[in-house]
Amino acid sequence: MRYFFILTAFLFLGCNLSVTTDNSKKIIVPQYFYDYNLWDEVAKADIKGYVIINPANGPGDNVDSAYVNDIDNLLYYGKTPIGYIYTKWGDRNLSDVEADVDKWLELYPKIKGFFVDEASNTIDRFSYYQELADYIKSKGDYKIVLNPGTSTNAVYFSIADTIVTYEGLAKDTPSDVCEEYSSQSAIIVYDANESVMRELVNRPCSYFYITDDNDSNPYDSLPSYFDEEIRLLK
Repeated sequence: MRYFFILTAFLFLGCNLSVTTDNSKKIIVPQYFYDYNLWDEVAKADIKGYVIINPANGPGDNVDSAYVNDIDNLLYYGKTPIGYIYTKWGDRNLSDVEADVDKWLELYPKIKGFFVDEASNTIDRFSYYQELADYIKSKGDYKIVLNPGTSTNAVYFSIADTIVTYEGLAKDTPSDVCEEYSSQSAIIVYDANESVMRELVNRPCSYFYITDDNDSNPYDSLPSYFDEEIRLLK
């Protein structure tokens, strides 16, 4: 899900990383737009959840005071702001990914975790993500959200708090989405009309983002039915 807005202004033995066990429904908002009013709407939504912050396909090189204020606002209203990083399905140099982690913590130290995009879902890449998870956890008690955007090998649930088990068009949403590891599963769905949204929020996932946006960047605005989606998830 590498959409962004740049504006100048198993389980393996010995693995003891904490995971999410809360079964309540929450949001996971790809906040890939630079609009103070929409940011405020997300922050004040009467529901808990993750908000993915993405200044420049990652943290960028310099602090942006607008994002600092946004993160403060999200925290004030009980949201969990997490910083975007990408991994190219395990092909990106791990030291570069770790450098992004460090940069996030340098520029925006109040973030509460990381959204690991373009995550692999195969066992042969697991050691890469286990090493990344260990690195993140060595920095503090930060949330780890993996986004393979599809079903994944079960071992990945041992190192992630949440995994996006489907990202894509509403019409392609698997009928059995989130049926396994439901308390750790999320879906991010676009091109969904309100009727479809009402059906999807009943799936057994823990985190949801469903939008009717369907252009080249379906995360550059909030869904037209955002308030109703929040009401149905509560």
